[in-house]
Amino acid sequence: MINKTSKYKELGIDPGKSSVREIFSKIIDNDFPNAFVNIKRDPEFPGMVFTKHPDGDGSKFVQRALHYFETGDESIFQGAVDDALSMNTGDIAASGFVFGQWVITQVININGINLPKDIIMKQIALRVAWLLQLYRDYGFNATFFMGGETADLPDQTNSMVYDMDIYARAKETDLIVGNVRPGDKIYGFASNGQAVWEEESNSGLMSNGLTLARTDLMDVSYGKLYPFLIRGKGAYRGGFKVNDKPDILGGMTVSEAILSPTRQWAIVIRMIIEKLKEKGIFHMLHGISMNTGGGATKISHVGQGILYEKSMPVPPLIFQLIQSESGESWQNMFEDFNCGIGIDVVGEDSEEFTLALKEVEAETGIKLFELGKCEKYKGKGNNIVLDTPYGCFGNY
Repeated sequence: MINKTSKYKELGIDPGKSSVREIFSKIIDNDFPNAFVNIKRDPEFPGMVFTKHPDGDGSKFVQRALHYFETGDESIFQGAVDDALSMNTGDIAASGFVFGQWVITQVININGINLPKDIIMKQIALRVAWLLQLYRDYGFNATFFMGGETADLPDQTNSMVYDMDIYARAKETDLIVGNVRPGDKIYGFASNGQAVWEEESNSGLMSNGLTLARTDLMDVSYGKLYPFLIRGKGAYRGGFKVNDKPDILGGMTVSEAILSPTRQWAIVIRMIIEKLKEKGIFHMLHGISMNTGGGATKISHVGQGILYEKSMPVPPLIFQLIQSESGESWQNMFEDFNCGIGIDVVGEDSEEFTLALKEVEAETGIKLFELGKCEKYKGKGNNIVLDTPYGCFGNY
């Protein structure tokens, strides 16, 4: 449960989306309620399942616009595709949708008066093509379907909203259904650093918590220069310019750190599943979460009757900067942000299982952490306890 004094919540954001889940859980049709995403069995094809998932890059696009206006760098808009795509593909991969057909669409709502629409469209098209080829190189069957929407909405949108939608199919035997058990171990792969396919080092921020990050890091003067990029309590209140390089970021500019793209976690998850299948131990994998909305507590949405006990490493530098500048409590930081762990992986406490994950670590260049263990939880749903360098937090 997030503190009532959360700086993030004061900006109008519900990190855990608890109210949304409560409201819509009664009408959602889902055959696998313990899995990470909603899944339906296909009534026409026995043994097959499907899912449909929409998501986007959130308010991160506002920072892209600010960065462009300050630097003139048109390529900065490409990162919107990385974020929106991974927020979809990573989520469905966490339930095992990595081998079947994917059909991807995009939805763009833009204010072409405030933003350079043609430049943005060109950069997005370039990145879509590059990322689709990357996924195909790693064996995915992905199709980009141009049946989406590009809407000019100057009255409703001050800048731009970039969303994607994915429809995916899989064999039921390939699913990760969230059958987490007491005694299972919890592992995590780092959100920062540089994967073997990535072009540069990543700050680890991914695509959640951007409203708080932008608001409390970017200089107050930007509110007057670009009034259409702020609103009410969302006005900038920080002291950093786009190209500032504070020592704590180790060479990155503030804007580069904020805009580091969400890692393509579906690639990592597919490699994990392939590795486990090769070793004949896929059954040892019980759950995966992509740590977006809800941050380090996101794994609590997987399984049933489980107490997740996680020992968290020191968060990467961008999170330390956001916390020091915003004054957000560390308890809330770990729910607002992933704080350094991009995905959690839960499976049997087995040397063979651990070795498989370490092999994926070596092949991807992404650091692996052994985070903790699962215990039986006697209350309703699941619970989580985070042992962090800044205190032990629970009651989520």
